[in-house]
Amino acid sequence: MVIILVAILGVLIFVCLDTEELVDHNETAQYYIKRGLEETGALNIVASIYLGYRAYDTLGEAVVLFTAATGVFLLLKKKG
Repeated sequence: MVIILVAILGVLIFVCLDTEELVDHNETAQYYIKRGLEETGALNIVASIYLGYRAYDTLGEAVVLFTAATGVFLLLKKKG
């Protein structure tokens, strides 16, 4: 079992180290990388994209999740 896990870990490390050369950023990714931090004021690039550029999308997802959870709660609520 340990040998299989070590083999999988080795393959994952090899793939992760080898894909650095294969990354080809499109125009949108290049824009986010170059201007994301200064335009949003975030501390890292992930936060700048998630909260700065996709804030409305994130808010919409939160509303859908809340609505679904409320619906499930109301359906499973026992009477009495």
